[in-house]
Amino acid sequence: MGVYLMDERDDEKKVIDYLMERYSIREHWFRPGFKQITKEWSLNDDFRLVPEDAEDMLLDVFTHFNIDYSNMDTRNYIEYVYPFWQKKPKIKIKPLTVEMIIESARAGRWLYD
Repeated sequence: MGVYLMDERDDEKKVIDYLMERYSIREHWFRPGFKQITKEWSLNDDFRLVPEDAEDMLLDVFTHFNIDYSNMDTRNYIEYVYPFWQKKPKIKIKPLTVEMIIESARAGRWLYD
């Protein structure tokens, strides 16, 4: 796994290419072909990952692009499932888009929260 320094000319392409390589989504489950990931894609709406997989994906992408995410609270972006006996915290889930990852990769740190 390599670490890339972000160049403004192709940073969007690098992030999207990496996501297409590692986290692509089939166009149709029964036919070949994948949906094209765009910077407008949302972690919760378009990637359709369970919370654990969404966390793994973010960790992978942040590590690959050397993004410092120490100030990120994933509870703001990922809707976790809590046991019925545990009170669910009242947190409004914020959108997390590919564009936010691209901008953070340019800066080398998570820019939101």
